[in-house]
Amino acid sequence: MNRPESGRSLTSCLLTGMRRFRTSLFALPLAAGTLMALPDTAARAADGPSLLQLGLFQREGDAWWAWDSLRRRSPDLADGLSPAVVPLDARRQGEGVALRATASVGLDVTALCRRMLGAGFGCLVLDAPPLPAPPQATPQATPQAPEIRPPADSAQLATPRPGGDGKADVAITYPPEAARTMAAIEKSVRRKGRLGAVIPDTALDVMPATLKEEGWNLCALTFDDGPHRVVTRQILDVLNREKIPATYFPVASVAENQGEVIRDFIAAGHEIGNHSLTHADLRAMDPEAQRHEIAEANRILRGFGANPVLFRPPYGRYTPDLLAIAREESMSPVLWTVDTRDWQVRDPDRIVQHVKTEAGTGSVLLLHSTYPSTLNALPRVIAAMRAKGCEFVTLSEWIERMHQIATPATAMVPTLVKAGAKAGAAPLQTVN
Repeated sequence: MNRPESGRSLTSCLLTGMRRFRTSLFALPLAAGTLMALPDTAARAADGPSLLQLGLFQREGDAWWAWDSLRRRSPDLADGLSPAVVPLDARRQGEGVALRATASVGLDVTALCRRMLGAGFGCLVLDAPPLPAPPQATPQATPQAPEIRPPADSAQLATPRPGGDGKADVAITYPPEAARTMAAIEKSVRRKGRLGAVIPDTALDVMPATLKEEGWNLCALTFDDGPHRVVTRQILDVLNREKIPATYFPVASVAENQGEVIRDFIAAGHEIGNHSLTHADLRAMDPEAQRHEIAEANRILRGFGANPVLFRPPYGRYTPDLLAIAREESMSPVLWTVDTRDWQVRDPDRIVQHVKTEAGTGSVLLLHSTYPSTLNALPRVIAAMRAKGCEFVTLSEWIERMHQIATPATAMVPTLVKAGAKAGAAPLQTVN
């Protein structure tokens, strides 16, 4: 299908603008007049669904944020639209994305675009997707509106619940250097006992042989990141249905706009931990900024009724100074014993197989609340752990019960001499 010359020139201008602003935080904002409806596109009351382009952006998160802004500020304009974010060039990464939406049959999209422009948003009615190049089709094929799918392993935004002035739902991407950190933690776990693996600055530990002797059968499910308005709530539903207490470490700056789901976790008996304010690599920050990340996250979460006592550093990255600051903020730093690698593989079958191979009684599993693949794997993960004899508890209870059988990990137990004691008197032993 040949596009009008005006459509091609507009597309060319938009691509040029994208490349000029590719290094900025926002590529092209949804501003009035940024995109205009094609003048020769009529309302499609009976021709089937229409495709709208609502803006071009450098990052997927910016596009979802723009959609959320439209829905919050002008919900009537968003009615009848199904959004998706698509790459401008599927063959080249970093070329930016387009926010598009399919309109329901019967919607006058030309009039809708005029209203969007008048409200300060962008809108372009597409006869066919101008970016990337149209898919190949046989000459006899009847042109159809393209199918719009959400990004891989990502869910579309759900309608906000009352009071949910939310930010975009974007799963955190773990870069290669973060993957190396996670692998190093996993390797370290194999050298330590259960408690030493979970609490990086403890002087106590419990070895697997001790757990076997004690008949230990406690396990803990922990979830990081989010909340994602779709996936996180469905994970909560699975946990509640299976009657399993878990520990959830949300990113506070995201949770701030989704207080209802945090309250629902608390009401169901789950534990809320601190995963920082922004999920940045805290090691690169100065001490004052590190403290702010922890303290501000606590303030936000306590506002929803949580009482965080556990701090899990983003990406599992920490320094001794960061752990000291967490302790000063009355937080216990925690990691995990089994990384399910759900952040990496995004495959339910591989997640379940890894749990079956690596986990057992006494395990603390690391999962994430933002991936549909984790949600799909969760019932089978629970079943696999139960088959191993696990009884599920929150991570705080796991730590408390573990301490009851812990022994000092150091070869020499520190001793103190009582002040004023006579020479030769027996020293007082202390255990950290």
